Amino acid sequence: MSLKVKLTLLLSLWLIVILMLYNIFLLYFFINVSSNSEIELLQQKVATLMERDIINHPEFWEDPNYIKEFLIPNEMIRIISKDSSVKRIMGTDAKLLKYPAKYVELMKPNSVQDISLSDGISVYVQVPVFHNQEQVAILEIGRKLNTLEKYIGMLVSVLIFTSIGAIIASLLGGYFYARVIFEPISRLAHTMEAIYQSGTFKRLEVDPNSKNNEISQLGHTFNDMIARLEQTFERQRQFIGDASHELRTPLTIIESYASLLRRWAANDAALREEALDAIHSESIRLKELINNLLNLIDLDEEERMKWVIFDLESLVESTASSIQLTFHRKIHTEFAKDNDEALMIKADPEKIKQLVIIMLDNAIKYSKKPIRIHVGEELHHIKIKVIDEGIGIAKEDIPHLFDRFYRTDKARNRKHGGVGLGLSIAENIVKLHHGTIMVDSEPGKGTTITIRLPRKV
Repeated sequence: MSLKVKLTLLLSLWLIVILMLYNIFLLYFFINVSSNSEIELLQQKVATLMERDIINHPEFWEDPNYIKEFLIPNEMIRIISKDSSVKRIMGTDAKLLKYPAKYVELMKPNSVQDISLSDGISVYVQVPVFHNQEQVAILEIGRKLNTLEKYIGMLVSVLIFTSIGAIIASLLGGYFYARVIFEPISRLAHTMEAIYQSGTFKRLEVDPNSKNNEISQLGHTFNDMIARLEQTFERQRQFIGDASHELRTPLTIIESYASLLRRWAANDAALREEALDAIHSESIRLKELINNLLNLIDLDEEERMKWVIFDLESLVESTASSIQLTFHRKIHTEFAKDNDEALMIKADPEKIKQLVIIMLDNAIKYSKKPIRIHVGEELHHIKIKVIDEGIGIAKEDIPHLFDRFYRTDKARNRKHGGVGLGLSIAENIVKLHHGTIMVDSEPGKGTTITIRLPRKV
């Protein structure tokens, strides 16, 4: 059974239950109100009878005339003595006359009401009869509610027909409602099946302006998800292609020079030296490329992050000092603090150190002048700026700087030993720390890279 049919039946069953409860309540309420109205009329009639003092004298009970004038059709009046025997009874309905007589001790002026549903609807009122301050009998009046029975029959017929109509309408409406709901879901299922069968990305046809209901939101969300998946797969394909190309180049160079060594370099020292230098250089480049690829894979797993609280000022100072000694380049460190306390941050110190190294290494490659690294506080964040006065970056290249294997000038980048992964790794590190990284550059004047990291301390 399909989910659409199940929902239709469930809605219809729920409506049937509600209709049954409503009909039962309405029928009970109608019978109760109508019966109580008849009982009030009987109580008024009993009160009128009791006003005639003759009712309290047993010697007059045998006289049929003194209550005959109160008798109307479908009614019964009788007097029941202490031994539950009927002393006087008058009536026009045979079923009322057969109603069992029962004597009940009552406190004056209390009365007892009763409703009987056997052989139709009847109501009864009983009041005590006193003689010499002692209860000697009960005056009972009963009435058969034939008119009410007719009304109830008509009401039941109306309720049955309206309920059947409502159930049919609910089945049709429920089916239509379920169809409206599940049609987009069915289209979603068919689209997903088509994606599975064809291996290509497809999108749902949805109104771009309709986002006011959950179904439309589902369609838009699905399309957004497909767009992101398509983008991710495209990046993955491009990454694999670029990685293959980058790996193939140094391997080809190494293979070529190795073949050259085998054939010609045995007696040629200069050629041998050139081949060895090229093989060594490309081996270093290949090692750097593989390490960067492994770093990218490692950065995709946030679970490996080691969050600790440490002094960022000390880490930046020591890292800058090491880079300065390694490359024999001047690096100025600047720290802007509100007080003399250390710049504490909660982060992964190894990843932050790697981030600083990438930024400084990138600045050194493209600037012959001293590098400045500025660290300061900004509300709940710490801002790190790496400033160089190098060749700068063209405006059209800035949006692609963090793409993997992207190089603004491949010839110049190869000369400096880059493979186009450093800034991509840096961006991943910043994202893992829930921070932001921005590049501001102007050709011929230099570049400023600004990193904002939450302190979380």
